[in-house]
Amino acid sequence: MSRDLTYDAVNKIYDAKGKNPVHALRDVSFTIRAGELFCLLGPSGCGKTTLLRSTAGLESISSGKMLYGDVDISTIPPYKRNIGMVFQSFALYPHMTIFENVAYGLRVRKIPEEVVRKKVVEAMELVGLGEELKRNPSPSGLSGGQQQRVAIARALVYDPDILLLDEPLANLDAKLRRYMRAEIRRIQKATNITTIFVTHDQEEAMAVGDRMAVMRKGIVEQIGTSDELYNQPNSSFVANFIGKMNFFNSRIVGIEDGRILCEVDGTGLVIPVCKTRNHVSSLSLGKKVLVGARPEQLVVGKQEGKVRGTVRIIQHLGQFIRYEVELDPVVSRAIFEIDMPSLQANVKEHDTVCVEVKPDVVSLFDKEVDA
Repeated sequence: MSRDLTYDAVNKIYDAKGKNPVHALRDVSFTIRAGELFCLLGPSGCGKTTLLRSTAGLESISSGKMLYGDVDISTIPPYKRNIGMVFQSFALYPHMTIFENVAYGLRVRKIPEEVVRKKVVEAMELVGLGEELKRNPSPSGLSGGQQQRVAIARALVYDPDILLLDEPLANLDAKLRRYMRAEIRRIQKATNITTIFVTHDQEEAMAVGDRMAVMRKGIVEQIGTSDELYNQPNSSFVANFIGKMNFFNSRIVGIEDGRILCEVDGTGLVIPVCKTRNHVSSLSLGKKVLVGARPEQLVVGKQEGKVRGTVRIIQHLGQFIRYEVELDPVVSRAIFEIDMPSLQANVKEHDTVCVEVKPDVVSLFDKEVDA
């Protein structure tokens, strides 16, 4: 029976003989529910892979506990944790057939041969490779997506309590990644094994996970569903990491009728922000803040407006057209991305345009937070 996996004040410090120690995990505390597909998301060096490897026992933690149910697995040797792991590189044995690759973990555990054959067949059928198993080639005779499925089958075949996936789709092309992320979710829901999926790709995490944790510099910034993190990010970092967020340098000029009035620097434009979308530490007149708007929350055109910029690039992305607009550096030092449902006939690259904000959808963040 699956149990919750809880990280309780987990720290990991890499101490290079006393010189410049690296604090890779800082008091990490949260719970992954039994049977949940949970994603760890963040930029390179944020600690997500360190947390995954610590869970597997490939790294020892410096302090804290990792509780599977009421058992602290950090005190248990890796080979006794009953954890399956799928690596980015697949890590299949090229001199073995795919049957032998999947059977390897069972053979190490000295499982009877008739049970080995039964479980290998079941695992390969689960990942959709029943027909390939009949042919039984070496992994080198398979496509990248098929090799990834063999690696997943090998991790599942001995019924692990926890399944760990370390950027498993990084070596696949874009179309195959989209297909395999759906397959991974299907397989996980069929087995109901508690699964941790590590990625730096926010679209991948949003598509795969039940919930996700966004990490930065060893700290968990926010945990939630895709919808919660996209629509209610608690900081400018999370907002800009989960999807794209455009930021206006602004200051608070008033509060009225449940809205915070923010004036965009150098423009005279006042944007009302609903208090329900406020994520600043304190409200005071004159305070410098960031008004954040998703690409779909902005409008670009030749109409008159207070925020003006220059179109640098127009990208046709199927369901929408993306305009990259450079504003005055006082307003923002970043290139704005604006998504329109159709091509604006009178707007071309290098044109001067105006940017408008759709009302009541933008968010407010502390200026001090690094976006």
